[in-house]
Amino acid sequence: MNKKLLSFLMLIVVTVVLAACNGDSGNSDGAGEENGDTGEASSGDTEGSEDGEASDDGTEITFWHAMSGPHQDAITELTDAFNESQDDYTVVEQNQGDYETLNQSIMASGVSDDLPTLAQATSSNIPDWASNDLIVPLDDLLSEHFDPEIQEDIFQGFLEGATYQDEIMAMPFSKSVRVLYVNDDIVEELGVEVPETWEEIQEIGSQMSEDGDERFAMGLEATVHMELETMARQNGAEWISDDLSTVDIGGEAAVEPMQFIADGVEEGWMRTAGEDGFMSGPFSQGEILFYIGSSAGLAHVAPAAEENDVSWSTAELPVYGGGDPLTLLAGNDLTVFSSASDEEQQGAMAFMEFLLQPENTAKWAMDTGYVPVTNAGVESEDYQEYLEENPRAEAAALETEYATASPLFVGSGEYWDLMTQAQDNMLIDGEDVQDTMQTLEEETVQIIEENN
Repeated sequence: MNKKLLSFLMLIVVTVVLAACNGDSGNSDGAGEENGDTGEASSGDTEGSEDGEASDDGTEITFWHAMSGPHQDAITELTDAFNESQDDYTVVEQNQGDYETLNQSIMASGVSDDLPTLAQATSSNIPDWASNDLIVPLDDLLSEHFDPEIQEDIFQGFLEGATYQDEIMAMPFSKSVRVLYVNDDIVEELGVEVPETWEEIQEIGSQMSEDGDERFAMGLEATVHMELETMARQNGAEWISDDLSTVDIGGEAAVEPMQFIADGVEEGWMRTAGEDGFMSGPFSQGEILFYIGSSAGLAHVAPAAEENDVSWSTAELPVYGGGDPLTLLAGNDLTVFSSASDEEQQGAMAFMEFLLQPENTAKWAMDTGYVPVTNAGVESEDYQEYLEENPRAEAAALETEYATASPLFVGSGEYWDLMTQAQDNMLIDGEDVQDTMQTLEEETVQIIEENN
């Protein structure tokens, strides 16, 4: 093991020990789901023998994940179906807690060389794991052990979001997009149309304020980084280029939508979740006309809205600045670890191919609120029937055509922290938007240059 990797892993071990001593179980990082799966430990944890042991049931493949509740049930059902479908491999799925704890477990296990065969990874995990040689590029494995028709059918933005330094480092799996949640009761009451642009929302919000309506026209989650990046890129900002050579966070095209958000909050027609934690709460209580959140949050909105007798629907995201439609991806992918044997890696590819078969990616989406990662999954008979019966899922399905991912780079976790702090400075403390965004751009450039 090289000295760089050993030092990095030992730092993670110290972090895990300190966290355990402080009783800190961690939360989902910025790349994980908001209002989606919480990643809490579940009684569905599965214990297996040592990774890679051959048995009467074939080579054992260990799979670490951060699913809980209904998501845990869904992944267990698919895993059991794969195991029953063939005799060469047995996948043993093991819940590791939330996303942060999963990442800590991976890094700590790198020291003892006791890594699983494959695991879920959020977008911030992939560069760190790849740069420390913990995971293997999948290009050769895909060409040798994966159905090319399935690979070609994966939505391009989803696959690009799993590509790091021109190599496919993960396979898309649990993917979500941002959607507009709509309070149909207030829409009918005000006699307005569901907006297609941010300018239309501003007009509705301004009119509500003039009329003394204390409800908010627009709600955003506690951190607005995904909405800001989406609006900036719709407005023509490159934000961070795929090759990391350009950072366009402090330019006019990015500053303009941030100022738009800050003005909307100050004028009182827009608000963030703040102490409510997630905007699904106020929305489900009838306090918000529109809000933007994860498509994986549908299951969280439904019961609360029903309890409060709120009629609601979803729509595609509004567009800012006259640009093209765009939504950012969230969720997680599947990675294969370099410590796994050739046979174990082949088994991991067989499992991932099974999960991406049209009927299975569709089933996963229907059971969890994520979206199918292939066109065939979206177009499958089962999923189309599901959309007819569940029209609130249709907006997310439509957005898969233009969904895209933020670029991957080492240090993205630090970048997300700085982004969140900068937004607090602007929205809470009232700091100048232009100056704050320019400083954030300079800090982001420094992170990229020092780590990539």
